[in-house]
Amino acid sequence: MVSNAVSRGVRTVVLSRAFTGAGPAYFSFNASAADPTIPFISAVGSGPVLAYHANKAPSMLTLLPAGSAVSGACVCPEKPAVFGQASGSLRYNKVASQPVDVGVGSVGFNAGKCAPYPRTVLNEQQNPTCDIRHYTGGQWACHHMWSLLDADQEIPWVDQPLVFYHKWRIWVQPYNESYHTPLHYGQNTDLTIGSPYEYDVPKCAPGVPGCSMVDGTWIHTITGNRIGSSNFAAMNFHCHAPTCLMMAVYACGAGTPLTDCNATNGKLICMQKPIYGGTSNPLTKGTRFDEDGYIAIPGCIWGKEEDGLVAPPNLGGLSLHVVKTANATNGHYGEMAGGQPWVYD
Repeated sequence: MVSNAVSRGVRTVVLSRAFTGAGPAYFSFNASAADPTIPFISAVGSGPVLAYHANKAPSMLTLLPAGSAVSGACVCPEKPAVFGQASGSLRYNKVASQPVDVGVGSVGFNAGKCAPYPRTVLNEQQNPTCDIRHYTGGQWACHHMWSLLDADQEIPWVDQPLVFYHKWRIWVQPYNESYHTPLHYGQNTDLTIGSPYEYDVPKCAPGVPGCSMVDGTWIHTITGNRIGSSNFAAMNFHCHAPTCLMMAVYACGAGTPLTDCNATNGKLICMQKPIYGGTSNPLTKGTRFDEDGYIAIPGCIWGKEEDGLVAPPNLGGLSLHVVKTANATNGHYGEMAGGQPWVYD
């Protein structure tokens, strides 16, 4: 013990020990290691009797050279990566005192997670999902047996598996080769404006990028543009309740620069809005989709005129503009925004 002092109610204890551990059970420090950062767990008790921690947390200790005989070390990068271009990994920290905590591993978080403008505006809005230095949660942090809790929280209900039920209704029409036309998922025309799907909906307030007050409700909007291809047969958008309000795609005339295509000069191709069952909405009233407790999201379908459908739009070479709005009264991470087109072979 080097010192032990109390000032203004705070006790500071300074300890020292040799770099090399006193035996195989003791840690040995290495100041010349390529990565001088040491992970550790700190814990405090709740009284004078040795017992389970009152609080605990994982942390890191970085060794830096000191004294006149050394030339120093880099504490901060000279030129930090611009927003969206940092890379790293998310590492799972298992709580050793909880035997049911069996999560392990890490997941890479690469630079460029959010596509550059004008494919999406997420980087320009500095959406936390784009940069590991700002990431707060979502799809990238959800992996098998990872318990996403504070370090001092016990994993609950370990002897009570969570059971939930899905209710599916599937209507099938037998394939008729003389009538039906094969389709495929349009990977080359995927209208995703998330990163690649997920992004954060911030809790809106004045000055927050993408936020606006509409009829007394905070709305968050993101957009993205790309060049279209193929004839669309069907379109549905991927977004989540309870935040998703609307997604739409507009097509601008041939030769329109991507950066100039928007909802004002483009033609609406498809718009989808969630409809709550049992609300007498004219789009679903009296149909099998109008049921209390369920949400219907009517898709956009094109086809033959004799079937009462509009001919499939040929979007090849056209600039497309995608818009997604979400309720941002409360913040929400892990929201998604993507167009999923089905196109003709």
